[in-house]
Amino acid sequence: MELTPRKKIILSEIVKAHIALGEPVGSKLLAQSTNLGLSSATLRNEMSDLCEMGFLEQPHTSAGRVPTAAGYRLYVTGLLGNENLSEPMKTSIDNVIERVAKDPENITSLAGQALSDLTGFPAVSLTIPEAGAYVKRVELLPMGRRSALLVLLTSDGVARSRMCRTAEDLNRSALAIFDRLVATDVIGASLSDFTGGFLQNIVAKAGSFAITLLPLFSLLFEMIDNVCQSQLDLKGEGNIYAHYNKESDARRIVEFISRRDTILSILSEIPDPVSVVFGDESGIDALKPSSMVVAKFGGGENRVGRIGVIGPTRMAYEELIPSISYFAKQLGKVLEQSLHDLDD
Repeated sequence: MELTPRKKIILSEIVKAHIALGEPVGSKLLAQSTNLGLSSATLRNEMSDLCEMGFLEQPHTSAGRVPTAAGYRLYVTGLLGNENLSEPMKTSIDNVIERVAKDPENITSLAGQALSDLTGFPAVSLTIPEAGAYVKRVELLPMGRRSALLVLLTSDGVARSRMCRTAEDLNRSALAIFDRLVATDVIGASLSDFTGGFLQNIVAKAGSFAITLLPLFSLLFEMIDNVCQSQLDLKGEGNIYAHYNKESDARRIVEFISRRDTILSILSEIPDPVSVVFGDESGIDALKPSSMVVAKFGGGENRVGRIGVIGPTRMAYEELIPSISYFAKQLGKVLEQSLHDLDD
């Protein structure tokens, strides 16, 4: 059976009507609410064909039709045009991105909260370390005789800063030794090189200042280890209950969200700049009947992150996809700028 242009239009209209109403769509409603110029009988025949092709299903004998996962997939990948984002939404996104840019170390986490606030859905954000990332910059800013602020910047744009207190005074000689060892052994070293043996070796090189500098180098290695881990943030989980008619479906999604490793695995493997992950296709029971709209973003030459939302399959994709795509694009720009600012 051929998927004709007319069938594609009818499927598209049914998907949009189901998203708007949340109810099965009948031929009479479709005839009244669209400008297709087709009779109810003709629409019923076409809808019956779409059911046989697997794009629609009929929940009950007397009910209208609802899209299947295959129907939603075709709608998202083949029937949606290049939807233009409204100027008010662009302005809203630009404003929130400008606000989160003021805290470079927590940009992605704050961006996730902002996206959840904008869309009303739970938001996920993930940063994935670049395979060949290395230490680009380390600064030690004394804050007292026995305390200092340690700042780390990696080649893929990650910034970390932590306060450290030492048991002994950080005099000029100790600081000079720290700066020398950082310059010779740390700057330019791959993040994967920072093992326990590396730490022991660099502390041994500190000689008589080993005890003084051990807390600083231990903290530096802890910060690097943290950078090497994929960072997953979930924001606005409570929003999920507003989008499901069945509380059991909402609870399953909350349970799914709590299993971070599963989400991390899914997000890491999305293929396109903007992807829709349908629960019915994921093989994960808890994700049914839900979907995720996720976009990639960059924050360095090769660094790639993910940000998106999770909600019921019946989401307004024609609005969410361009919104999340633009959000990710602007987020990437901010991360690039943050990297340049920190490197100046």
